[in-house]
Amino acid sequence: MIHIEATGGLKKDRELAEDVMWVCMDILMPRMRTLCIDLEFTKTLEDGAMGFAYMGEDDKDIIIQVDHRLSRIKGRDQLIETVAHEMVHVWQMATGRMKDSFKGGYKQLWKCKDGKYRNYNKTSYDRQPWETQAYSLEGKLAELYEIMKEKG
Repeated sequence: MIHIEATGGLKKDRELAEDVMWVCMDILMPRMRTLCIDLEFTKTLEDGAMGFAYMGEDDKDIIIQVDHRLSRIKGRDQLIETVAHEMVHVWQMATGRMKDSFKGGYKQLWKCKDGKYRNYNKTSYDRQPWETQAYSLEGKLAELYEIMKEKG
């Protein structure tokens, strides 16, 4: 069963975020049958990010955090892009492309072409493979969301 829920923040932001998450699920993971995604509107801008995504209990339980002021500060389009960006991370984690590790401290590991997981945390943020992929897909997903909403 797929479970998607947004909590905190404004009702219109929660509804928009859940809509975007469902569209991203349909595009990125149409055959996924078991996944729990909880989006929390909280304060993330103080930590230097518009949003975060990380694993909960396992790779089928994922938590997204997005700043609750984002739609008012940056606008509706930025909220859509941020949720789409974090949904790319959900896809990466749920399909095993990226995983969290807590051995010897927290690390995010990326599955390379040879099938081995590697730690890219010392790589600059904009060159980390999971971020380059998320940034390259967020705009396309946001655009597809708008097209799907226009069609009804």
